[in-house]
Amino acid sequence: MNSIVLLNLAATLIMVGVIWFVQVVHYPLYTRINPDSFPQYEVDHIQLVTLVVGPTMLIEAGTALLLLVSPPPQVPLWVLLLGLALVAVIWATTVFIHVPQHNALSNHFDLTVHNAMVMSNWIRTVAWSARGIMMLWVVSRMLG
Repeated sequence: MNSIVLLNLAATLIMVGVIWFVQVVHYPLYTRINPDSFPQYEVDHIQLVTLVVGPTMLIEAGTALLLLVSPPPQVPLWVLLLGLALVAVIWATTVFIHVPQHNALSNHFDLTVHNAMVMSNWIRTVAWSARGIMMLWVVSRMLG
């Protein structure tokens, strides 16, 4: 089996788990944090979560690109292009929506920003879930 495929699958599935945890548990609990300590909590969150998701997202994006350079013969090219498009959606949503929202929350807790963050995070949750399913399908094609 292609090691690039396995590395991409691993990074994607890690992020599927992270995003569902964040969406269902972590972000909803933001409303229970003391408003006085929230800015420091958010700064700490940004620093710590970056240690987990930064390298994993880079590995996922890099291996998604490498799969286009060296595609497995059992996998249609359009599937790999779709996978890369989903990565682009995830990165664009992260950079242009979530980073500004987290930056705003690092000044003070704002319920409107928080609610927008929870709602817009569904874009990443769905995109990563679709990538996870897609990469499991890719591996099944390579095994079968």
